Amino acid sequence: MKKQSKFIDGIYNYCDRWCERCTFTSRCRNYEGTSKLTPEQKDIHNKAFWDNIGKNFETAVKLLHKAAEKYGIDLNAISKEESDEYDRKEKHDREAAKKHPLAKDTMLYAKKAMALLENEELMNDKAGKLISEFEMGIHDEEEVKSEVNVIKDCQEIIGWYLHFIHVKFMRALMGKIEDDGWEIANGYQRDFDGSAKIAMIAIDRSIEAWTLMLQHVPAAEDQIIDLLALLQKCRRIAETEFPEAKKFIRPGFDENL
Repeated sequence: MKKQSKFIDGIYNYCDRWCERCTFTSRCRNYEGTSKLTPEQKDIHNKAFWDNIGKNFETAVKLLHKAAEKYGIDLNAISKEESDEYDRKEKHDREAAKKHPLAKDTMLYAKKAMALLENEELMNDKAGKLISEFEMGIHDEEEVKSEVNVIKDCQEIIGWYLHFIHVKFMRALMGKIEDDGWEIANGYQRDFDGSAKIAMIAIDRSIEAWTLMLQHVPAAEDQIIDLLALLQKCRRIAETEFPEAKKFIRPGFDENL
């Protein structure tokens, strides 16, 4: 793609993918390429979605071959044995990452949190209580609307990061397992530290949302406290596993632009 100075290189590699709440969309090349997609092209169940994915894949392959030619790399020189060995190693590393306590606990969190978010009885009880308090004059209409909006926002935040945390930590764990020291040796930040950092940020935002939710939905106190404890545990494990993650400078987000 044509280089444009307004874009921040690599900003989309360490973000939370929540474009609707991002202030950097005008400087993100990834957003520029997806913001004009039709609803059908964004729907994973629609043929237009897969047609667009196929088109992007073809473009990526062409760029890959062009780059390989530039640097004198023969992509056809890779033997089937080498390709199979790479696949075996990747599968082995992925299985090793899945067994890590951080991967297990973040997956457990996602399952428990989803179960609570999908508890319609609990939320219906809260709605009924708000209606009753409004009818009795305990709260006026604006107060009820405000509380409903707070709860809705908390649900959106929690829901957005529900699986994101596990996916990003899996990427970080895989990256650490596969790390050969090249990035540090050549003066670059380690990619897996960047993945771990955004995952930890997602944990912090989820903790904030659950803490606020606890104030408004006290009936779910036991479940929410359990989830908060699980998130705190994941945070501690992550800080031990990725001690340099906090220092990672994410393009755009952690820079003075």
